[in-house]
Amino acid sequence: MLIVSWNVAGLKPALQRIHEDYSVSSTASNATTFENNANQSSTIKQGTSPICPFTNYLQLHGNVDIVCLQEHKIPLSQLSSRAEPHRCSTIDGYESFWSCAIDPKSRGFNGVVTYAKAGMVQSADSSPLKDAELDSQGRCIMTDHGGFVLFNVYVPNGIHPNKMKFLHALQNAMREQRTNGKHVVLVGDMNLKIDKKDIYWKHRVVNVDELLLLSEELQQQTHHEEGCQQCNKKAEIVTTENSDDSNNSSCATLPKWKTDVHNHWDKITTVLETIEAVPCQTTNPNTKQTFNRWRARVKLADGKYAILGTYEESAEDALFHYTFSELSYEDSSTNTQTICRKKNVLSVEVLTELMSKIANVSWDLKTQRAIANSKEANLNPDSPPYRWAKALLEEDKMVDVFRHMYPEAEGRFTCWHQQKNRRYVNEGGRIDFTLVDSALLGHVDTSSGSLRCGTKAHNDPYGEEAALMACTSNGMFQAPSFSGGGIAQVSKRALDSQFGPPHTGMIYTPPSYSDHIAISLLMKESFKNVVGQLSLQSNASTRKSQPHKKQKSMMSFLCAPGATKKSASTTSSSSASASSTTAAAGQKRRPQQQEEESKNSKPNNLKSYFAGPVGKKSSSNTKPASSKSNASQDNKKQKKNSLYNHFSKK
Repeated sequence: MLIVSWNVAGLKPALQRIHEDYSVSSTASNATTFENNANQSSTIKQGTSPICPFTNYLQLHGNVDIVCLQEHKIPLSQLSSRAEPHRCSTIDGYESFWSCAIDPKSRGFNGVVTYAKAGMVQSADSSPLKDAELDSQGRCIMTDHGGFVLFNVYVPNGIHPNKMKFLHALQNAMREQRTNGKHVVLVGDMNLKIDKKDIYWKHRVVNVDELLLLSEELQQQTHHEEGCQQCNKKAEIVTTENSDDSNNSSCATLPKWKTDVHNHWDKITTVLETIEAVPCQTTNPNTKQTFNRWRARVKLADGKYAILGTYEESAEDALFHYTFSELSYEDSSTNTQTICRKKNVLSVEVLTELMSKIANVSWDLKTQRAIANSKEANLNPDSPPYRWAKALLEEDKMVDVFRHMYPEAEGRFTCWHQQKNRRYVNEGGRIDFTLVDSALLGHVDTSSGSLRCGTKAHNDPYGEEAALMACTSNGMFQAPSFSGGGIAQVSKRALDSQFGPPHTGMIYTPPSYSDHIAISLLMKESFKNVVGQLSLQSNASTRKSQPHKKQKSMMSFLCAPGATKKSASTTSSSSASASSTTAAAGQKRRPQQQEEESKNSKPNNLKSYFAGPVGKKSSSNTKPASSKSNASQDNKKQKKNSLYNHFSKK
């Protein structure tokens, strides 16, 4: 069983790209080929039947069983009126289950949808958090697959009370399902990191106060007495060029970078007291259009100014990365202030910049790497989402499947800053996850090969170079110009590099589709026994998650009653209900014209208006319609009605 999760950043534009690149007509003429990690050529077979491009696209990705999308951004009103883009609520062979943002503040944003093959879902719930405020944001949909439930989530961004409220409600909802005897699978855009490898190495943070405390402790050690024959000096810090902490039996040692911080931090903090945001303008060289931007600026001891950071859209953004005071928020569940970040916690990138521009101490790339790989550099340990994720793994016994399978993988990110072209240098973060209960770990297919490395195999698939090749399709995805013009068109070969054998890992969808790539979870064939063959229930929560089924098609009003019932039963087990109903409607019998009964009965729908009471015995006051003259008159009456005649020809 193949499960795929993907933040599409807007389903309408993503589908438009897919329809342009992978409609059946554009791919049926020639087979698409890809190279797997063994550098062996394989072939993706193209279907000959006319299927929708999105279904074709899912088949190219290995015939996906369940696909979970985040940020579809489709309003509920479009689904309930069947005005959604590309009729995406009903795609061949799949049922779809939706959660839309109905909260006024979130309307037109957010939204999650889960597509599952027919017969794989028992029920669905678009309000699984049991909190009206949270459920109205369209961030979570739960589908029941018999032996397990699947949570598809789009977690709020940032560090604020709403995010933690959502995460705690999600954790409680998953725990409730376990008490009901269900295993849990959690996928989606989590907007958090769990491991230090999930973040670009320059963005890992160090706690300067802890570094200074360590330096002070080393200075106070007394094993360096005056007259020490080895170093003949009083107790002091001995620096080493080696980045790793040495274990010198007689000397207290520190790497040089730590000594640099100890010697210059006071100067840095003094200069930072002068920081201010200054306005500036940038100009598009092509259009000559100007933009108002902001930069951070400090005044040095010699009276000169130093510019910090990059151009930002607001003064607050320009100052944010250089404000190191303690951050906290009020936890509504406990009514207490909760620390988000301790004082003087900053990234390796910012610390390097401050040392260079204020302390006039330059660290080469090797030293910066050593800092990022040291035990002092990590994720922010006080981040509430980080603590929540750790509790999910340690207390609830869930497993981050990707990190479990590839513990040493570096540079494997799922999202990049699109406007700053960060994907093309692979400066991103892994914020999209597939997590499973530990009891399900044995069902994960671990024989699916290694991580993808672009268009050809790499001798070190877990290294940063292989990751860069993968996210840029070996350089075929090129960064667009900051002058404008959008993301450039790429070759078919570059587009097709996203395809490969089904596996657990990352699917490097093109940057023109979304700022996120897709992630995948491959379960063993035996896992389908956990699911079984299911019938979709028609309970209130499931009906609510399928708003597109509330709007009946015109043809369903015109079809005969017997055909309607037949197609309705088909609808409950297949997402191809629209096509089944249409086929049944196309086989309707020629209606009998019974004028008297039609006068006495009020038509309650379009079918009765055009067709009359089909299949009933004629009234005693109505002349039998068996003679040629009556049949001829009936034919004339039918032909007068152009709308009925239109549908009867279909």
